Amino acid sequence: MDAKTRMDREKARLAYEKARQQEALRIAKERYGGDHPSPTEPRVPAIIAQFGEWAVTPFGLECLVYPYEIQWDSITDGRVGDAFWLEKLATKDWVNLSDFADALRHGRTIHRYLQDISHNNEPE
Repeated sequence: MDAKTRMDREKARLAYEKARQQEALRIAKERYGGDHPSPTEPRVPAIIAQFGEWAVTPFGLECLVYPYEIQWDSITDGRVGDAFWLEKLATKDWVNLSDFADALRHGRTIHRYLQDISHNNEPE
């Protein structure tokens, strides 16, 4: 495969992922009151990193299209590995497991860094 073909494929993949992320943000915005939320409604979470329908936030991991959150200390707990979260969320038909796995990996790195947890770079 030549360089132009690889580049075109990657550009198409990035455009597709961007559209998916924008749709997830649109749904999240609607869930949190749209353009004019009431003063008592919670706001769209601050997103540190987004992976499709999942976001790494100051809270931990949050699904943008379904009300599901995982607090940062649950994803950084060294006793709980990938298998636990993947098995738990694989049973939910609304979860894009690939998005979740990417968010989980990045969320752990980010929150371990923020909490100065010493085993930040250890493999799971």
